[in-house]
Amino acid sequence: MKESWKIGELAELAGLTVRTLRHYDQIGLFSPSRHTETGHRQYTKEDMERLQPILSLKQLGLSLKEIQVTLSHDRKDSAVSIIQAQIDQVRREISRSQRLLEELETALLAARHHQARTVEDILNLLEAFKLNQNKYFSEQQMAGMRKTFEKTDEQQVARLEEEFKSLIGQIRKEKMKGTSPSSPEVRKFAQRWNDIVDTFSGKDPELRKQAEQFHYDHPGNELQYEIDEDLYAYIYQALQP
Repeated sequence: MKESWKIGELAELAGLTVRTLRHYDQIGLFSPSRHTETGHRQYTKEDMERLQPILSLKQLGLSLKEIQVTLSHDRKDSAVSIIQAQIDQVRREISRSQRLLEELETALLAARHHQARTVEDILNLLEAFKLNQNKYFSEQQMAGMRKTFEKTDEQQVARLEEEFKSLIGQIRKEKMKGTSPSSPEVRKFAQRWNDIVDTFSGKDPELRKQAEQFHYDHPGNELQYEIDEDLYAYIYQALQP
């Protein structure tokens, strides 16, 4: 039985990137208890146990700063409440998914037998889809986003999207060069990035938080524009006063 894991091994086991684990170490959220003679990180079984509540809280939608505050409290009580909260969330997700599965199976059965579905059948299926969608965004938030896009000129949306992609590329380039996030140039790029996000979020902090959770649960999705946790943390640092 292994007694320690390299950073790459732990990253693969936890479904994280090596850069994410390094960032956790840099901000003091999660550090290895051992280092090799050459300075490489080594993680133990106890370290893996400490990582679990961090992953749980991240899945529940907490920011890294909120996770640090939460875990600074009594660890035993925190562990119990964290696990219970995650159990409650998983049960809700199972319930939503189970309802959607049942409605889809009903629709499949009707399609196979060429049966016309009733209005009630259709409404039930739409409601099941909405419940799964609302795992991340409330009905009001979804309506607000639809309204924002409907009243925004399509060409303007396209221009903002291209500018958004360009800003991300410029910020990533500065990060790779080792430029401090507090530099005027990076802060300028980050602020414009933030302005565009505000344009479509309506400056709703809860909506942004839910969007972050969606991207965390669905890494690499088209709307993420290749912004990983490390780059997001870099942008967040640049936005600090």
